[in-house]
Amino acid sequence: MSFLTPFYLLGALALAIPIILHLLHDRPKNKQEFGSLMFLDKTQPPVDRKRRPSHLLLLLLRCLALLLLAFVFARPFVKVDDPADATRRDRQWITVLLDRSASMQRGDLWEQAKAKVQTTLGQLGPGDRFSLIAFDDSTEPLAEVKSWLGSRSEAEVNLPLERLAKPGFGGSNLGQALVLAGESIEGDEPSPDDLGADEEPLARREIIVISDLQKGTRLGDVQGYEWPTGIRVTLEQIGEDDQGNAGIEQVASRVPWATAEAAPSFRISNSANGISDELEFLARTTAGETLSQTVHVPPGRSRVVELPGEWAEKSVDRLAIRGDVAEFDNQFHFAQNRQQTVRIVYIGEDKPNDAEGSLFYLASAFQQSTTLDFQVEAVSGKSSGPLPEADLYVIGDAVDDPLAQALGQAIEGGSTALMVVQSPGQAANLRQWLGVDGVVIRDIASRDYALLESLKLDHPVLAVFRDARFSDFTNLHFWKHRELQNLPDEGIDVLARFDSGPPAWLAARRGDGQLLVMTSGWTPADSQLALSTKFIPLLYSILQPVLEGKTQSRQFVVGSKVNVTRFNNGQAGGDVTVMPPGDGAVAISVDTFFTPLAPGLYTAKGSDWSETFAVNLKTAESRTEPIVMNQFKKLGLPMSGSVASPGDIAAAAAVEKTEVHRREYWQWALAAVLLFVTLETVLAAWGSRPAEPVMTA
Repeated sequence: MSFLTPFYLLGALALAIPIILHLLHDRPKNKQEFGSLMFLDKTQPPVDRKRRPSHLLLLLLRCLALLLLAFVFARPFVKVDDPADATRRDRQWITVLLDRSASMQRGDLWEQAKAKVQTTLGQLGPGDRFSLIAFDDSTEPLAEVKSWLGSRSEAEVNLPLERLAKPGFGGSNLGQALVLAGESIEGDEPSPDDLGADEEPLARREIIVISDLQKGTRLGDVQGYEWPTGIRVTLEQIGEDDQGNAGIEQVASRVPWATAEAAPSFRISNSANGISDELEFLARTTAGETLSQTVHVPPGRSRVVELPGEWAEKSVDRLAIRGDVAEFDNQFHFAQNRQQTVRIVYIGEDKPNDAEGSLFYLASAFQQSTTLDFQVEAVSGKSSGPLPEADLYVIGDAVDDPLAQALGQAIEGGSTALMVVQSPGQAANLRQWLGVDGVVIRDIASRDYALLESLKLDHPVLAVFRDARFSDFTNLHFWKHRELQNLPDEGIDVLARFDSGPPAWLAARRGDGQLLVMTSGWTPADSQLALSTKFIPLLYSILQPVLEGKTQSRQFVVGSKVNVTRFNNGQAGGDVTVMPPGDGAVAISVDTFFTPLAPGLYTAKGSDWSETFAVNLKTAESRTEPIVMNQFKKLGLPMSGSVASPGDIAAAAAVEKTEVHRREYWQWALAAVLLFVTLETVLAAWGSRPAEPVMTA
């Protein structure tokens, strides 16, 4: 016999109460008056040192009633074996998703998480199915047990769990892990027709998430996902973020066409439950010197801090913040970009100092910076020499055939060329580069001026003007323009037209490169373009693919793909060796991406060059405050209820199982209590009846 609530058996100690009362009770209840005794003196009764309880039957009934009442509250039962238990298979399928992202490095969260996994293992029974999956940016199956075999299966799970000694540095993508777990259960569950004679369908399919459930985790994959029927998700949140966290990230750099170069800026964020509003901003130089300053950041706010000029001059390679409890994200590795060269070749007869020529405004449009060195070179269209290598070719005049052929090959090979149509003599070049015959260029003299209309702002070249603040071109006047006739119907994007109808700006893909065409120049004699606010952003937008490959290429995050061809000014070739922080080296080819798995300063080396790049944690991992649970319900997650632990789940399952497979006797004990109380009442009433009156003389 067992008891559901054995604590109530302590109530049996109340048996001492009736025993004590019976020992103290020695006065007779019935008195008889005798006339012959009324004249005698009263004397004290003799002392009986062996006090014995009176009315033993009453005492027994009262003790039994109290004893059985304690049994009622303790809920006695006898377990009844279920014959079906011995043959049941795959009664439940439990999938545990274990968070191993960078935020799990806080405190003892990782040890708590592993302990929760062990608790879940202890509740599995024979025939159960169990899966353990670790997740961060990606998912990694650690263990898969199709039929639980007790300690042997537990050892099979513990081995990969112990091998995962600590969490990694990746971000958290819980949405992806949930979807993959759901698809795995749905795809592997056998249909009723495939079940054996001694097998039954899964009685329970559950996904248990063991995570800190911080706000930085990604849940996008769950939105719109149609969950398989019968799966429920239990969220096991570990740790309490009651002391907040502070994080640091680099602010996006200035727009490339800004006139003044800004110092590197960093955003320091303090969570709403932060313990302090005073944080220390530190920097370490390559010489080992430590610099610091105090930054005031109220809880729930952030502040942008520029890197002081004196710090930048000392070659800072590591930044940090101090003042919060969680230190896993307090460092920021910083690799200052080397100056990259952007080569622009102008093909025409203009003089560099001629304020009326196109070359003058082209060379004046680009600003030198610590990261970009713009070199503008002029080449005559009648040159017989080789075509210089360039990131952008600007064609302002007719080009002789040898140079035109070389230019056509460069465009086909991936270069970008901008052709400014200024004379009908350029028609031959245009026909050659477009690969079509019959294209004719005709001058159009406007009586007043022409305006642009029908701008294709979704094209990458014009996307910079997509914002309503920059999309107004009504103040841009064109005094002269040319009309292109007999253009092909396919293969050409008209980016803008003049209000009179002819195309103004065109784009055509040629092989791996691109040919852009302007039917009006930007000099003051042709238009207001060079003197407008549209000119410089337009040129930088044309160069954007090149600039993306040459700027911001030294800062990466864990798990990103590093394109090694961006190093050595975009001229990395052959094999490249990547040196991670600490020991070890990885040799890769230039056509292979390198994926860093830990933060720090890395070094990429070629045969005659060497460059350093930095890798940091994803900023989302610093958002350690917990997710609002209502968000999961809005995403349609089939939650089992409130956030619960595996222990709670196991306890509930155990109670449910016991309720089914037990025979209880508390009802009979309660009936016996009522019987004994009734008998005690009758006997007590009979023993206390008054005596018959007696007549005295």
